[in-house]
Amino acid sequence: MNNLQGLAIVITRPRAQALKWQKGLQAMGASTYLLPILEIAPVSDSAAVEAVKTRILALADYDKIIFVSQNAVQHAMDWIDRYWPQLPVGIRYFAVGGATAAAAREWGLEITAADEAMNSEALLALSELQAVENEKILICRGLGGRTHLGEQLFQRGAQVDYCELYERRLPASAEADVARLAPELIRNREAGSRIVIAVHSGESLQNLSRVLKRNGNAELKSAVLLVPGARVAELASSLGFRHILVAENATDEAMTRALLEGL
Repeated sequence: MNNLQGLAIVITRPRAQALKWQKGLQAMGASTYLLPILEIAPVSDSAAVEAVKTRILALADYDKIIFVSQNAVQHAMDWIDRYWPQLPVGIRYFAVGGATAAAAREWGLEITAADEAMNSEALLALSELQAVENEKILICRGLGGRTHLGEQLFQRGAQVDYCELYERRLPASAEADVARLAPELIRNREAGSRIVIAVHSGESLQNLSRVLKRNGNAELKSAVLLVPGARVAELASSLGFRHILVAENATDEAMTRALLEGL
């Protein structure tokens, strides 16, 4: 298909991050629905806030800093801007994915990224992260993120610290929003539209599955589920989703390309 007519696409990203893609999908003929299934908030626990402050004040001690997401860039740079009028010299910056790198460049950072797969494995394959013995590396991320990146760098001889800047939550309105939207999506399907639910991370997928199960809307698992990458696809299969469409990564461009080429 050369357009997206006949598709009803549910976008589960936080609202502010979803609007640009939503407009693009609508311009290609799709019907769209916003269903934020994840919200991002700065850490608020006093111990977590103090831990962030400690890492930021020690920024000059690190050889490399890695941002795992656009949210990590935004929250980290807000802190850095508060305590460092000028960035310490000699640090090399890295990003998981091109969108994260673009967010960092908006802050004036020179940054190296693994653009294609947008995951830790792609970043770890970069030549600049092979010989890191005795280097100090700071990973900026949310609370409870994947440990694979840090573990692999540790095995290569680096000292790895985490700066956990934000937390991901299930929005309080999520269950009511799903209950409200489900009948409309079912009507769309009965009228001939193909339902697609787009998730951009494993955590969003887990939240979605949990809410669908609680609300008795497990039938929505028969929708096409659009996911970024093989790891999230495997999780989707384990959660009982049957029709899974895999994009190369979570960028708007890759997700749209998967729709165009896969449906």
